[in-house]
Amino acid sequence: MSGTGERTRRLIERLENAEIPIDSQISAAMQSVEISDFTDYDLEPFWYDRPLVFLETSKGGVKTISAPHMIATMLHHLELSPGQEVLILGAKGGYIAALIAHIVGPEGGVVVVDPSREVVDYVRDRLNPVAQTHTVRVRKMRQLNHCPPQLPEPLDRVLVTGSLEDLPHWLTSRMSDGGFSIAPIGGRYSQHLMKLERVGTDWLETNLGGVLFGPVDIADTEPEPLSAQTLAELLRESAILGQEVGIIDYETIERLNNLATSLESLPDDLQSLPEPSGLEDEPPWAFDSEMWFDEVHPVADLLSSEMDWLSDVWPILITLVDIRLLQPGHPDADEQDGQVGGFGRHGDLVP
Repeated sequence: MSGTGERTRRLIERLENAEIPIDSQISAAMQSVEISDFTDYDLEPFWYDRPLVFLETSKGGVKTISAPHMIATMLHHLELSPGQEVLILGAKGGYIAALIAHIVGPEGGVVVVDPSREVVDYVRDRLNPVAQTHTVRVRKMRQLNHCPPQLPEPLDRVLVTGSLEDLPHWLTSRMSDGGFSIAPIGGRYSQHLMKLERVGTDWLETNLGGVLFGPVDIADTEPEPLSAQTLAELLRESAILGQEVGIIDYETIERLNNLATSLESLPDDLQSLPEPSGLEDEPPWAFDSEMWFDEVHPVADLLSSEMDWLSDVWPILITLVDIRLLQPGHPDADEQDGQVGGFGRHGDLVP
């Protein structure tokens, strides 16, 4: 067995020990498809059950292949079998498409769609060897709400690999009766992995748990200037997460939502805030805005007026929206089960 083959085997064993659902066909696919065929970056994060970068743009956008435990979880919930037609919205480097192609076999089909030309060209090249023996197609879409060309119908399974607020109509309208999608539905900072199944004219929704995915489009991962709207979104998502987890009291949740409303009421054409250093450790007003502006910036002024309570809760907010968790397939998972912290940022999370 090759070096990567042995590491894959050990990774699968750790995931199984952590009770991540991996049946024989998922295990066989992971051991047959080489992760090194889908990225030129260091593979070490993958063996530590973390997302693996496959592409970076000149503007700072980053796309990753999901962490192995997340991939296994999504494949499990897709309930794949030979002969199915599967659509993947969001390319993830082509690795997940190759795994699915292995499972549905030559009699099935996989279509990957992505809004980024750069990502489409990359994934098409990486999947070319797989396409020699399986039906695998890669399509460029103009926008998420525009149907890509030449989609098969009906679709048995749809996997969405980036956050969406709702499934687009072009996708739901092509779902077969009894077919379903697995998708992270929600806002920028938190989503729920949802199974959305078509039964006649009705849709059945099953919440599979909280997750944290990046956006489908790589352009949306490029850094944005700090603004009142982005801060308001952070506060609202933090309030939702804090309530779900039970670590923020009701009064603070109400204050967070009220502050978000105040931020949203500020004019849209305000000058962007300079990116503060140490954002992870201290609130974003902890820089001298008068160095950047002729007068105190309205956002900094508003945040400063809430400093008496917001400074205490800020570390909790950052923990919620920038989650650092030891992954279940990490080599040290048995020794450090349940501990938080230590291994940097993570883009996809199943609690």
